[in-house]
Amino acid sequence: MAGFRAANRYAKGLMQYALDANQTDLVYAEMNEVINVIKKSDDLRIFLNSPILDVKTKETTLAQIFASFSPTSQKFISLVVKQGRENILSKIAEQFITIYDIMNNIVTAEITSAVELDQSTIDKIVAKAKEGLDANAQVKVVNKIDASLIGGFVLKVGNTQVDSSIKTQLATLKKEFLNNDYIPKY
Repeated sequence: MAGFRAANRYAKGLMQYALDANQTDLVYAEMNEVINVIKKSDDLRIFLNSPILDVKTKETTLAQIFASFSPTSQKFISLVVKQGRENILSKIAEQFITIYDIMNNIVTAEITSAVELDQSTIDKIVAKAKEGLDANAQVKVVNKIDASLIGGFVLKVGNTQVDSSIKTQLATLKKEFLNNDYIPKY
């Protein structure tokens, strides 16, 4: 993973800076916004990775894009650009969110299903997932759609994965049929 170590170092620095400014919750929300904006815009990703554009252009453009951000986040983004690390800005934001989640005992439950799940179903799945977690842990749900699952869902919490999808059940059944050495007795 290119840039992971650098992103982690910058994220730790941002966390310390946010703690000193007593703005961790605000910076957390802003880093989520950074991820969303970069993820949605192909042009912005190309812009951030361009070696042709100078630092001043990138700094000015990012200042305009994130003009509504707190001074803490704006100064940090400016620093990242001046250091020539704007190409890993999204990774830095992701690492910051990971650090924030660990500090606040927030666990991410990723639910992948074939169709959009209603809130009551999500709540039931999360309640089951919470049984194996610390009593004080908060669960942040990320719901993804993957039509190839056919039905059911896949739940990932930390390093644990529960796969109750039809796709996996069919694959298991197919494997059992292929491994069954049935010899007729006639």
